[in-house]
Amino acid sequence: MKVERRKTLVIARPLAIFGLLLACAAMCSAATETYYFFVFSNPVAGHEDEYNKWYNEQHAPDVVAIPGFVTAQRFVKDDLPLYRMVDLQVPKYLVIYKIVTDNVNAVFDEVSRRLKTGETVMSPTFDSKTSVSYVYRPFRPEIKGVGGEPEGAKPGPKQTYYQVVFTAMVPGKERDFNLFYDQHHAPELAAIPGFVSAQRMILARPSTASIPATKYLALFKVETSDLAAVKQAATRPGTSSPAFDTKATRGYTFRAIGPVIEGDKVRSTRAKSVQGSK
Repeated sequence: MKVERRKTLVIARPLAIFGLLLACAAMCSAATETYYFFVFSNPVAGHEDEYNKWYNEQHAPDVVAIPGFVTAQRFVKDDLPLYRMVDLQVPKYLVIYKIVTDNVNAVFDEVSRRLKTGETVMSPTFDSKTSVSYVYRPFRPEIKGVGGEPEGAKPGPKQTYYQVVFTAMVPGKERDFNLFYDQHHAPELAAIPGFVSAQRMILARPSTASIPATKYLALFKVETSDLAAVKQAATRPGTSSPAFDTKATRGYTFRAIGPVIEGDKVRSTRAKSVQGSK
């Protein structure tokens, strides 16, 4: 009897371990990730006010109401770029959606489904021909900036800006490029007064946009009452690298024009509205 029990235990233990490994594999394959969905767009000529009203009151809430979407916020391209003006310009308006999910493809399948059924309302004032969008995923920890204001900044209410940088590297120098950006470039920019955070991202979904995506993107958040003063402070020399393709890198400065819209609040409000109508 004792021998048989030992045999049973010997067989049961590997089976139990195998079961744990399978459970772990399932959990690992369904890891929750954070994504950022960048949508740049223009209004149809002559319909800018109508476009903005629709985007603020209808479209952004429609999209952020989709499960998986956490926040949405709208921006407009600022007249004063933080760095050099690049030749290839993205559209005037930007909305940044934050998504947290263990299945980003399923989230975008639902986005497509709602567009097809009309649950997500589109407007003829939206210029779909010039719109471009990209999905990126953070792959480095966010770097906290020093904040504050640069010396000589004009006093006044602070505004929020995002510097969206499609970063380019010299072919064959990806490792050196990432070391340079992680250890020098991003921390040096975050150390400039006015910079609140720096976040590096990597392309998470293929893009068919007319303006090509880069593999890496950097998102810098700035809060200041005087962007010109921050721009002046940002001109100080920093560390350079032959792996960083500065000519192919494209940066755009956008200013927030709306509050952060929270997906949970939109979903809750709409659920209560449906219940109240029954």
